[in-house]
Amino acid sequence: MTVAARGELLLHVGLGQSLLALTPRLRPLGAKPGLVDASRALVFGRTGDPRPDGNTLLDLPEAAFTGVVPHLRDGRSGPMTAAAAVILTALGPIDRLLSVNLARRNAALGDFGPDAPTGGFRNLASALTQAAALADAQGLGLGRLVVSWVQGQADRRTPRRVYLPALQRLVADVDALFAEVTGGRGRLSFCLSQFTAAEPPGRRCISLAQADLFLADPDRYILAGPEYMLERSDGVHLKPRSALYLGALHGRAIARKLSGEGWQPLHMVRAKVMGAAVVVTFAGGVGPLAADDGPAFQPDTGVGVRKLAHLGFGLQAPGQPGLALVGATVTGPREVRLDLSGPLTEGKALVTLGFPDGIGHPEGFVLGNPDSARGGATTLRTVGEPAPGLGLRLHDWALQQVITPGFAA
Repeated sequence: MTVAARGELLLHVGLGQSLLALTPRLRPLGAKPGLVDASRALVFGRTGDPRPDGNTLLDLPEAAFTGVVPHLRDGRSGPMTAAAAVILTALGPIDRLLSVNLARRNAALGDFGPDAPTGGFRNLASALTQAAALADAQGLGLGRLVVSWVQGQADRRTPRRVYLPALQRLVADVDALFAEVTGGRGRLSFCLSQFTAAEPPGRRCISLAQADLFLADPDRYILAGPEYMLERSDGVHLKPRSALYLGALHGRAIARKLSGEGWQPLHMVRAKVMGAAVVVTFAGGVGPLAADDGPAFQPDTGVGVRKLAHLGFGLQAPGQPGLALVGATVTGPREVRLDLSGPLTEGKALVTLGFPDGIGHPEGFVLGNPDSARGGATTLRTVGEPAPGLGLRLHDWALQQVITPGFAA
């Protein structure tokens, strides 16, 4: 006798601020109404949107997390809907995807913890509990929870050494909650996109803490990529096509993780001093490196970056005040050569990427003009690949990072 295969219910929860929650005036996708997938993509409630009715930082009624309907794509849909379309490509034909967006504008990191005065964590607990009941009712297993985290503006003045452990605590609390709901069988994957530094005079706190999280444990954390290249409606909130792009970035990174392919964003892994040059080696992303020498703005995707000197690289060499970075050239599929005005001697030195001079507000560009942005950015990306299910090509832009160069023995 053949035993029928048992499908899985994947729960995808959005936490963070308005780039994920969206502000009421935005219409991100501009798409005709339709179902993401009539049988496999689900949401709580009645509207077909992954956002519950009401303020998700207040305690929501039980009815907000009971009853499910197919996930609907319409003109009010946001990044979670775009992500769902891509995540489904990594699921089996009898698996289901339940999307719940608990993000809220102006939400701080601390608003989602179990000890917060807000209802954020309690709403998450309700969503997990009801997801487990749904899985049982439909004969599905519930072993995987994916959280998409899009946050940073509310904590932009928080030091890196404070934000990082606070985010790690939140992840541990969510992991413990999911383990409790699933009897220890559940596994959490935490996906984030890198906040764009926007606090004068170029503070690097949140963006570097988020990179630290991924670099410390790439098996547990998924870093979909940076956000600096996305067009904004007001310098902060996303425009329609760029909201789709953000969701596609999260969806693709999550799908690759679920499928076993694995995912790494484009990031620096090594910098080696060679006399009057530094050779920087990268990992992650899809396709070879490319300096962004195409159109300054891509209206079909809502993506663009202002012109930056040296691809967005910088050099800090306190012991050699006259030393300067004079050039940056892509020299291989994962290699960039930085030319200096003279030899770099051993001592305290840093290579920065994504923190150009004059960094500040607004973090993103407006009116289709990338030159209007003043946030952190680079002009370094990969050739990229199409996003499955969306008819969209994704480029992988380099993370904002700081790295200490090494010297040849």
